[in-house]
Amino acid sequence: MAAGEFTDATVRRVFFERDGEACFLCRTPLRFEDRGFGWSMHHRKPRGSGGVKGRGAEVFASAANALTLCGSGTTGCHGEAEKERDVALERGVLISRLGRGAEFDPPLVLVQRNDGTWWLLDESGLATEVEKSWA
Repeated sequence: MAAGEFTDATVRRVFFERDGEACFLCRTPLRFEDRGFGWSMHHRKPRGSGGVKGRGAEVFASAANALTLCGSGTTGCHGEAEKERDVALERGVLISRLGRGAEFDPPLVLVQRNDGTWWLLDESGLATEVEKSWA
């Protein structure tokens, strides 16, 4: 496994336990067997084309940085996040890879679902609904 990739344990914890076998954003039910084309694990803070090496790689592979999204990266919510990057940044679906400091730390960046609710994701794989004014 390359640095910054999600471990099998993280994928299973996020997919089954936190996201309840559904797309985090639109809540469409998903099947684990369809990973790669029906859904994919999305890095909120992208690794970049060269991957991640050395100190800090654990941030990119953490549950707080992971979203289960329907689609493949070009389709569904995952495709929409990649296509509409400015909107995804505003909603916390994406976090600037170049940003430094707490405001770019995945456990501290709120993420908005399609229903308008805001969520805080933590390293242990939990999601907590919060008020937008929390931040």
